Amino acid sequence: MKLSELLSVAPEKKVTGDQDPEINGVVYDPLRVKPGFLYAAINIYTQLDKIELPDGHPFVDDAIRAGACAVLLQNDKPVPSHIVKIVVPDSRLALALIAGKFYNHPSRRFKLIGITGTNGKTTTTHIVESILLTRYRMGLIGTLYYKINNKIYKSKDTTPEPPDLQEIYAHMANEKCDYCAMEVSSHAVDFHRVAGIEYEAGIWTNLTQDHLDFHLTMDNYRNAKIQWISSLAKDKTVGINIDDPSANLFLNALRAKPILYGLKGKSDVTAKNIHLGNDGTDFTLATPKGEIDVHARLRGEFNLYNMLAAVTGALHTPLSLEEIKAGLEKNIAVAGRFQPVERGQDFTVLVDYAHTPDGLTKVLNAARTMKPERLITVFGCGGDRDRTKRPIMASIVEEMSDNFIITDDNPRTEDPDQIMNDIIQGIKEKKGGKYEIIHDRYEAIKHAITTAKSGDLILIAGKGHESTQTLKDTTLHFNDFEVADEILLEMKRGKA
Repeated sequence: MKLSELLSVAPEKKVTGDQDPEINGVVYDPLRVKPGFLYAAINIYTQLDKIELPDGHPFVDDAIRAGACAVLLQNDKPVPSHIVKIVVPDSRLALALIAGKFYNHPSRRFKLIGITGTNGKTTTTHIVESILLTRYRMGLIGTLYYKINNKIYKSKDTTPEPPDLQEIYAHMANEKCDYCAMEVSSHAVDFHRVAGIEYEAGIWTNLTQDHLDFHLTMDNYRNAKIQWISSLAKDKTVGINIDDPSANLFLNALRAKPILYGLKGKSDVTAKNIHLGNDGTDFTLATPKGEIDVHARLRGEFNLYNMLAAVTGALHTPLSLEEIKAGLEKNIAVAGRFQPVERGQDFTVLVDYAHTPDGLTKVLNAARTMKPERLITVFGCGGDRDRTKRPIMASIVEEMSDNFIITDDNPRTEDPDQIMNDIIQGIKEKKGGKYEIIHDRYEAIKHAITTAKSGDLILIAGKGHESTQTLKDTTLHFNDFEVADEILLEMKRGKA
């Protein structure tokens, strides 16, 4: 595609250079530049190997040496005369629009259902996928990976950067997907990753404290979510969790038709006759299409909310109640989300991604409904992230656990002892012997498992699906599920 055609969608641009080269690719990562590519220098971006760089502009010369024939800049700088320079007020916004144009807007060949909120996005996306797969060809984009018709592909961001996202859309369109369920993060909204993309339906799960290291205030965080929800057109639908305290703020911002879901307030989609069991959740699903009994394998009240949310995302389709029920009753396994680790032991081990105060509260409540002899929690707090939630999380864990172990959870460049000090500020009883501090996460998990008794439940919280542990400048392979499974296997063999 000619550069001039690509730039037709970029607002307020200043172009230097008379050339109109054929553009062979659009990238934001200098490591991916090839001859004939347009390189977009964006602020605060992530490379393929998860190394966070504060600014793409210093890599313009590297991109040109690699063959870039045009560069998109937010901050003007000199470039060789044979290079076309495009200066725009916001290179991220321009990149999103240009990427959509370059790939010929592939998401217009299927329908998108976006899910936003603090907690529940990943699970809700998988439930939407499970429901719609009863009739349609499906794509999924989220924290863990992206999927096309049940085949998994590696992805590096919850909501990928625009060229990556458009390439995924193109893959889905080529595979003839009818729908795609995707997570829409607050970072994606602020970074314009989803600018210019049209959605058939949206879902908002909840709003609680998270990402304040980036957004700084809850108002900023909330407004990012509202900005996306309010962008959906009048003829679309948005599922709204009416039980969340922030629901009215989101409702008031909507242009699209709201579909209310919840268990407490007046809802369009709700559950009756609820039984939260150790093997799943029984309930009567009530919707504008009618009512039907469901036995879902997902456990816990928080997952019941996720299921109701997913149903709102399917109501605009011709799916029958029987098809919705079938989707809810499948074995929807989501890595690191209330995930059991089973090796025939007489106690329960669960791995969950809960890393916010609200997330911890919900999974601990769900664990309590399973009526364990003792509830033992292993958790920590990430370094270089929101420090204010650390004592809050400790207070929640202390109140809801019988015993707990505080351990490292990606300390990054922060001193692990400082993180521990922040956490224990929220503990009321510091001398009661209810908790231990074990920095080494492997040893913390091993201690919890090897000291567990029959009927106990161990919740390993915080990292969920993650497969790395970041310590200063070192990144090690580490997965909570794998570690717990290995320790349980050694115990079974009598070696632990």
